[in-house]
Amino acid sequence: MTQLGDVADPHEDVLDSGTPDRPVRWIAAAVVAVLALIGWNVMGSDSEQALDRVVESHAAEPPVVGEPIPDVSPSTDHAEQLTFVDDQHGFIVQSTCAQAPGGVPCPRRILATTDGGSSWQSRGPLPSYAQTAYLLVAESERDLTVLDVSLASVVRSVDGGRSWRQLPITRADPAAAPAGALLVHDVGRRCSTDCPGPLVWIDPATEELHPLPSQPWDGAHRDRSTLSTAWDGDIVAAAAAGTAGLVSMSADGGQTWIDTRLEVPLAKGQRIQQSQAMAAGGGRAYAFMQVFGGLGMEATYGFRTDDAGVTWTDLRFEDQQVWIPAGVIGGELISTDLPGRIFLSSAAGTRWAEAGTVAGGPWLAQTAPDGAVLATVFNYRGEESYHLSTDGRTWTPLTLPDV
Repeated sequence: MTQLGDVADPHEDVLDSGTPDRPVRWIAAAVVAVLALIGWNVMGSDSEQALDRVVESHAAEPPVVGEPIPDVSPSTDHAEQLTFVDDQHGFIVQSTCAQAPGGVPCPRRILATTDGGSSWQSRGPLPSYAQTAYLLVAESERDLTVLDVSLASVVRSVDGGRSWRQLPITRADPAAAPAGALLVHDVGRRCSTDCPGPLVWIDPATEELHPLPSQPWDGAHRDRSTLSTAWDGDIVAAAAAGTAGLVSMSADGGQTWIDTRLEVPLAKGQRIQQSQAMAAGGGRAYAFMQVFGGLGMEATYGFRTDDAGVTWTDLRFEDQQVWIPAGVIGGELISTDLPGRIFLSSAAGTRWAEAGTVAGGPWLAQTAPDGAVLATVFNYRGEESYHLSTDGRTWTPLTLPDV
């Protein structure tokens, strides 16, 4: 069993400079998001808790997060899944709920930009048969795919979202995921206790679904895991296991994994209930573990690897005064604090400094690591306005076309 202190000095690069002042400590409950549950650090570390974190690593032998999500009124329009394929061409999925009668799903449409987000045009609605399709994948400025929730079919466009057709998915043999492949859990097959299913990826050229050759933790803990894939194909998964956090990383498309157990200080009645994985590319990844107790979410602990999961460094994130990060930009992290100020990390996630500003306390979301970040601000009626940034410092207001 490897002691984290043997891997990296726990105080070597963990500095508190650049964090915002806060007169008192707050306690907040975490809010449930789609695939990740996120929260603000509210519990400091006393001398009894500043113990070495135990980390066990087992190498196998010889692919959108942020601060708490405000309640969204069902009668307002909602934009999500901001995705760019290059510096100029990007897409947004917008639910047009303001025009929908009560009790029916909100229609969705595709918005596109050809000038880096300065202006947006509607490419038209998603067809009615795509109501169960949930995830947009943009391969180019013309080729778009929306995944069906059952993984039984895909909805594809070859003209930038102007027209669509539904295509069946064929299940194929296991194969390593190439860089850029979209990894999802196989929820399409029937299951009872083994839900969700194993990690799979879909080849958009052939509409074939491939399971990975092997699975993190030998397929265990999938019901409590989160997943992230970097631009270069690195895959990292994190899971909560009650008294410890688990993280597993693959640098070869899912052929082999390094499984690691992350121990954090727990008081009586506390458990690790949520986790978050963030791949940064080049062997770097982050993992965050959230501790819950009688007061709800009570602390968040963070770790980083720079060698594809062989060793993990404690970030002392529980001492920071920002929410759990919303995304990764250039190997660093982006987050906000309680007043809604935007912060970027430096020194590999160990220092935090205020960056750009978006008035109104924005909620940040990133569809994929190193992708553009969408900042959503809600007014008193629940209506949304948006800004985007590619570096976390400069924010461009978005003007979306009327419905």
